[in-house]
This record gives sequence, C-alpha cells and structure tokens, in this order.
Amino acid sequence: MVIGVTGGIAAGKTMVCRVFEEQGAKIVDADRIGREVVEEEPGVLEALREVFGPGMLTPGGTLDRRKLGNIVFADRKAKEKLDRIVHPPLLRRLRTYVAGASREDKDRHVVVDAALIVEWGIVDWFDVVVTVRTPERMQIERLVRRDGWSRKEAVDRIRSQMSDAEKAKAAYASRAVSFVIWNDGSVEELRQRALEIWKAIGASQRKKG
Repeated sequence: MVIGVTGGIAAGKTMVCRVFEEQGAKIVDADRIGREVVEEEPGVLEALREVFGPGMLTPGGTLDRRKLGNIVFADRKAKEKLDRIVHPPLLRRLRTYVAGASREDKDRHVVVDAALIVEWGIVDWFDVVVTVRTPERMQIERLVRRDGWSRKEAVDRIRSQMSDAEKAKAAYASRAVSFVIWNDGSVEELRQRALEIWKAIGASQRKKG
C-alpha cells in the first residue's frame, strides 16, 4: 500500500510520518528528494542560477534555499519559473523511489511525505491520502519559533500553497481512501491522532481485502 501524507508547511506532516514509520512504514521524503534534484540532476542548479541570478548561490556554490524562497514565495511568476525547472525531475525521481520501496518489501506500507501531492496532480498514485490540517496562526508560530523566519516569510510561504481545506477536498474527490488529522493541540495529541489513523488505514485495508 502507498500512502500519501500531505498538508501545508509546518502542519505536522513529518511528525505523522514519524509515527507511521514507528509502526513499520517506509518513508519517502519529497523535500529530501527535492534537495537531491538540485544537487545531483544535471543542469538543474545551472538553470536556477541562470533564471534567478548568481546571488542565489552560497559562496560554496550551493543553492541558498532561504534566499530563493524569499523571492519565489512572494512572487507567483517567480515560483512558476522555479516549479518548471525543479518539479519534472523531482517527480520522476519520486516515482522511482516509491516504486523501488514498494518492490523492496511488498508487505511494508510506503508513506510519501509531500506537501504538494494535490498541486502536482499525483493523488492517484496513492491508495490512501492523509491530510494534516492545522490553524494558520499555529503554522506561523512554528515557522517563526522553529525555523527563525520572520512573520512575513512565514505568511508568504503558507499562502503560496493551496490551503489544507482544498487539499483535503481534492483527496476526498479522488479514488484514494482519504483521512484528515487535525493538528491543533500538543505533540502528544498529534501522535495519538496519527496512531488512530494508522489503525483506521489498517482496518480499511482489511475491509477492502
């Protein structure tokens, strides 16, 4: 079974995936794959430098992700340019990772941690989609406290993405079995809700089988 975990930035997706991993799932992290694409795919870093300028690179020649983020999350057209460069190779690599993980152990669930499952149009890759939802004020608080971003940086990033409600609606409209986890309390409450959803996923699989 392939499970997608989606939701906005700082919604709590990674914690939910960690709980699923503790229950035996194999995690595929789309953010990590995105970094690999920039660092390893021929031509990607050079294309970013050409489009956004050499100022987007650190003195060591790597991508300054925060500096680039400040541009693209405040400018829709700039973000579209970034997406056209990065998303095609990212999705190819993501699909390869998912297929490989599924072949590796057919009895082990594969969980994809990805904020943009709906935006990428890949909902139908998944048997189950879990959307993690959280109030925007809590997203902002986490980004400011955890990542040291300014409030403007946090708001720009949050509002550049499809809302959690829209993600959940799209997931429910797909062929995938869909669940929503509300992350509006403590970490322990989120862990407990994630465990409950994991059990519900198992129950839905048994019922389907």
